Amino acid sequence: MVRAGSGISRSVGVEVDVNVGPAAAYEGLRRALDALREAGAAFDHVKAARGPEWAELFPGAEGGTDHSLTEIALAPSERRLHRESEQVFRVLSTAAAALCGGCSQVGRPLVLHGVGGADLPSLRGFMRAAEHARTVSGEIDIVAHAPEQVRPPLGPAADLRAERARCLRGMGLPVDEAELRAVLPASDEVPTSREGELYARAVDPEGNSADRLAAALAYCRAAFFSANWEGSAVVASTALTLVAGFPDARVPGLLEQARNADEQPEAIEFEPGSLETAADLRAFLYKVLGVQATFRGRQDEALSYFRAMREGHGRLLPELRAQSHLYCALTFSKRLDRVDAAGGELRDGFAVVPPRDGEPDSVRRERGWLHNLRGLTHFARGELRAALEQEKLALACVEGLADPSSVHLRINLLSNVSVLQEKAGRLQQAARTWDRFNRAAGSSNTAFVKHHAYRAAGLALLCGDRGTALEELDRSLVCAREFGDDFHECEIRLELGGLHVGAGESGSGIAQFTAAAAAAARLGDPYRMALAKAGQAICVNSPPGDEVARLAALSLANPGKARRLSQSVASPDDQDVRALLPTPRTKLNRPFDLVNFQERS
Repeated sequence: MVRAGSGISRSVGVEVDVNVGPAAAYEGLRRALDALREAGAAFDHVKAARGPEWAELFPGAEGGTDHSLTEIALAPSERRLHRESEQVFRVLSTAAAALCGGCSQVGRPLVLHGVGGADLPSLRGFMRAAEHARTVSGEIDIVAHAPEQVRPPLGPAADLRAERARCLRGMGLPVDEAELRAVLPASDEVPTSREGELYARAVDPEGNSADRLAAALAYCRAAFFSANWEGSAVVASTALTLVAGFPDARVPGLLEQARNADEQPEAIEFEPGSLETAADLRAFLYKVLGVQATFRGRQDEALSYFRAMREGHGRLLPELRAQSHLYCALTFSKRLDRVDAAGGELRDGFAVVPPRDGEPDSVRRERGWLHNLRGLTHFARGELRAALEQEKLALACVEGLADPSSVHLRINLLSNVSVLQEKAGRLQQAARTWDRFNRAAGSSNTAFVKHHAYRAAGLALLCGDRGTALEELDRSLVCAREFGDDFHECEIRLELGGLHVGAGESGSGIAQFTAAAAAAARLGDPYRMALAKAGQAICVNSPPGDEVARLAALSLANPGKARRLSQSVASPDDQDVRALLPTPRTKLNRPFDLVNFQERS
């Protein structure tokens, strides 16, 4: 369990100060795990089972891993304003399981001092540990000392007190934002991670502006992938004060310096390589602020930052001006459900990048992204034919382009075309379009196959081809198990169980629900454990019983779903439980609800 407290003696508790500040993601978790290790806990089994995740928590640790996390798990998407990160989820889940295991080994309470001042990714990890601990046999005692104490915000853009309060409540602690007290001191220590070192260089008042800006660009990209939204807000805000008066002629050298500091693999997210002027730098930094704001659910703030991308003096690349309109339109359409306002932003965006003979590839690509989003706005209105036409125009924009960003857009477009065909009832055509991915670059990648096979299965089910669907779902499961993806394995097995129950195949159903229960237990997810247990009971024509309700009541991440499950169990008619058993869909994308604080209900 996790509780607030202050009366644990030092001779009893394993005490650790996790008020580490925003510099580096996971630093608070590292300190807690190190404290448990010093108290006698061993994590060799975690490192062996979760090598890629452990390498993110402890870079450079002995043992290493054959695969990086970027190879086996998906990142968030800047271009789609999609905050869900399988990479971050896997790191936080691994850390949470290790914390619970370490507490169990040492048999002493873990006392977290300054938990309200931890970096936000670590706070989300402690939130995950709080729920995981509820599912483990034996007493696991994690004490949050004075959780209402937080650090003063490091600027308006980096005021995350509301987010901290939600995370603390997600740990089961009764802390409201109004009760927070900004009394914790700022941390003076520089984390030894690369992210921490870049942060220190970016905010160093004694450093020269070029070095600080180069560090800021590299840091913002790293923080995007680690979901360190507070750190990116601090660094981007600070860097904006350095841009005014920075000579345009020095920007190319600055970018080269930033690339040398950037250890991320080649990617298409937050790529600063096309910047040419100080105005471009300013726009990039405002984009950083806008993205972190929308990921935190602060859409009005995000709009103000995205609009600021195109404001101010200096020569701004048309691609960045178009991006300003694109991100405003994305915020209006995806986050605020204001499709008409999105349409106005898109019109202004197209006006910035009209077709011209001899235009740069980058301009064509930006116009492609605008067509893609215009297609999605048509889709939101139910105008499927117009939406499909926009997707085709977008494909024409990137025809012949092979850079990573264009490939990324093309993949999105083919996926969108398949979805549009599905919604229009052209299921066979949707399946054929989706099958084109098998010939795409990277189609042998395990993470790719996992998602591709799942959608292929969903489309096969809609087409009435149950045999192919089961084969494809099995392929997706194999990929999930290959790299220990308990989350998606659990989801797929729960849905397979529901599919078999619907077909009256109790034997196959109970096998899937039993395996789903095991995956949910490894995750430490009480709601999914309860759902799997309910499915098992349905398969053997037995009342779900008190155990399902007991497990459901432990849920912190999904209290609303857990409450509905408990109510269905109490009903004399098992149809209420059956109605809650999931079945396969046509897309595997799921919110990583176990580590999200934004929409807990």
